Amino acid sequence: MNSYKHVVYWHDTESVTLGAPLREDIECDVCIVGGGFTGLWTAYFLKEAEPALDIRVVEAHHSGYGASGRADGFVTPTIGKDIQALVREFGYARALHASQAVGRSILEIGRFARKNRVDAEYEATDYLMVATDAAQLKRLREDRALAQRMGAAPAPVLPADESRAVIGSPAVLGSMRTGGALVNPYKLARGIARVVREKGVTLYDTSPCLRVEPGARPTVVTTGGRIKADKVVLATNVHMDAFPPFRRKVVPIWTYAMVSEPLTDAQLSRVAWPGREGLVEAKSLLTCARFTHDNRIMFAGGPAPYYFGRDKRQRNMNRPEVYRAIHREFLRFFPQWADLRFTYAYGGTADVVRDYAPHFGRLDGGNILYGYGYCGNGIAATHTGGKVLRDLALGKDTDYSRLLFVDDGRRGQPADFPPEPALFLGARAVTRLMNWKESRA
Repeated sequence: MNSYKHVVYWHDTESVTLGAPLREDIECDVCIVGGGFTGLWTAYFLKEAEPALDIRVVEAHHSGYGASGRADGFVTPTIGKDIQALVREFGYARALHASQAVGRSILEIGRFARKNRVDAEYEATDYLMVATDAAQLKRLREDRALAQRMGAAPAPVLPADESRAVIGSPAVLGSMRTGGALVNPYKLARGIARVVREKGVTLYDTSPCLRVEPGARPTVVTTGGRIKADKVVLATNVHMDAFPPFRRKVVPIWTYAMVSEPLTDAQLSRVAWPGREGLVEAKSLLTCARFTHDNRIMFAGGPAPYYFGRDKRQRNMNRPEVYRAIHREFLRFFPQWADLRFTYAYGGTADVVRDYAPHFGRLDGGNILYGYGYCGNGIAATHTGGKVLRDLALGKDTDYSRLLFVDDGRRGQPADFPPEPALFLGARAVTRLMNWKESRA
């Protein structure tokens, strides 16, 4: 019987000394709620633009503890989950412009890590979108055709033999290479936190936000003190439902991953994977696989459940039935590694919104800003989002403040999800419908 460590693998790759919590009432220029990627990149870009700003960040745990440090580490140009819907709403040109902005973030994250000596284990490997059945092959061809209509120059769809020369899985029937990178997301988050501290940003760990009191200068109320600021940025992603305007905008979907022991040279030799690309299956409830820096295999996918009552408790990491399903999927892709032992099995929540796309904007006359809705594809998009929130906070009209992510007169926030129990029943029905649609060629 397997004995898994229900701890996020990335969290074991770097030790953390917690920073001091907020223990006073203060004032500042900008208070950011949430110390994950969105909040940290916003602080970084604000300080780069206006070094004199007094910026404070309040975080319930510590930077990298939440979704940012639990991600699978794929840095991709993905915008939410439904680029076709964005094309229908905004047209090819604006969708391409947004995709290109997120694509630039992939490269800029690598430059940031090198410039600031952040050991994020950044690997510019690209990733391989793979098909394992006829319906997925059709989706690859449709995605390629859409990219061409948008004005991009996508890679060709490779047949099975060429695909297996890139990643030697017998399950793969075709593939398409996409620009991207791999990182250790926890080390990246911890590195950004260090850099912004060095720039003069104050980060308060173990300082959960209880509420935000609106006003000419909004006030962030934490368990230990209050911060009155000219601008408040809400960057809590899946926890945006804690704030009344977003209570029914976000649903927490659990995603799970397993990480193996380091592979031996003999095990590595069984599967052709010379470029170490990430592998992503071409479906909405995706399966993905990658090497870690120390040659472990991370394999993620399988069920993506919603638990009744928006249950985000850590006890949901102990779900044996989920890990059995993931391991079955792993063996479908890599029967050559049937003897590989998985040592880590864990999960976390991703924010899902009704239109499957990120949202950024202003509330309360512009004094309260927000960014959320990455739907599990946020490492590059949060970097872009930090620039969006920077320009919104500074009141600047720029290419970033005009991206289709921004809620303005042409676009509003996503529609509400229903209350329980309709939400729980609906989430189960949507999952079944997605699986059924994607099984049809």
